[in-house]
Amino acid sequence: MSSRRPTIKTAHLRRVTPETRFYIDYGWWDEGHLDLRTYLLTRLSIGGEFGSELPAERVDLVDSRTGEVRQVDAFNYLVQNYFSRQGDDLAMQGSLVDAVFSVLLANGNEPMAIGAIAERVHKPVDLLIRTFGGPQIYHGIRPLFDEE
Repeated sequence: MSSRRPTIKTAHLRRVTPETRFYIDYGWWDEGHLDLRTYLLTRLSIGGEFGSELPAERVDLVDSRTGEVRQVDAFNYLVQNYFSRQGDDLAMQGSLVDAVFSVLLANGNEPMAIGAIAERVHKPVDLLIRTFGGPQIYHGIRPLFDEE
């Protein structure tokens, strides 16, 4: 008989720091069979902003730095503009998860460092790291690590 023990590989653990960037993983919504549009219209009370006609087509956006024109979903464009106009007021209302979600939407879902997000929602960085740095995913908010 062999006296060798099997080798157990430890999982590569990733540590979230104040510099770790976060984003909204829209795939999380799809995988959970959840409808992001419905959530935005009901939970965050933005339905009145758009009226009864919700845009479904695409709009052209021009990047002010590069002049590049790209098409984006009109609904997503209106949502981003709505959250951008709300400023820190919306981030101060509701739950911590909704506040971070709103900040990321206002930023066009461009990945943001958790430290920058903490400043926008006026909460301690450690609280955000504990909330969003663990295995539980809230509203699709995930860390983006350099190797991804």
